[in-house]
Amino acid sequence: FEVAERLEVMAPHPLARLRFSDVRVPRAALLGAPGAGFKVAMAVLDVFRSTVAAAALGFARRALDAALARVAARQVQGAPLFELQMVQGHVADMALDVDASALLTYRAAWAKDMGAARVSREAAMAKLHATDQAQQVIDRAVQLFGGDGVRRGETVEQLYRDIRALRIYEGASDVQRLVIARQTMANFNRGI
Repeated sequence: FEVAERLEVMAPHPLARLRFSDVRVPRAALLGAPGAGFKVAMAVLDVFRSTVAAAALGFARRALDAALARVAARQVQGAPLFELQMVQGHVADMALDVDASALLTYRAAWAKDMGAARVSREAAMAKLHATDQAQQVIDRAVQLFGGDGVRRGETVEQLYRDIRALRIYEGASDVQRLVIARQTMANFNRGI
């Protein structure tokens, strides 16, 4: 195989289009039954979606930590920025979003670790919530940094650019909503 084209994106994610030619795969190395490739690929997405959720959770935690350090150190009218009630409200929302994302991400990983054949619904919920809420947490962090939050080189500025791609990888947010809705209906129909 060869790298046919490197894809330049807004964040430093190594993406490329690969070209395969004259590739022979022995029957013993095939994954799944012939014709079941789509099913195998979807099962792999269950794992990848959970890892994307975990990455987004890490981004959100980093943004929250940076924002906490900033509002504790930044003085406004002789007091830390954190003393403002609106700032406390933002911090509370950020902490809630981070913890809820963590619980959904841990649940998806735990279900897979416990031997569940498929965790499509759990992984899609974790990925959707963690990536969407990480975007919100990071946006609030940028806001709390004020003008410094949009300066190139600031942690929150870098996170702001990096998080957007995670909301698309392994299926965009709207795809996750479809997976969640369909799996929820399937569970209802099975009496689960």
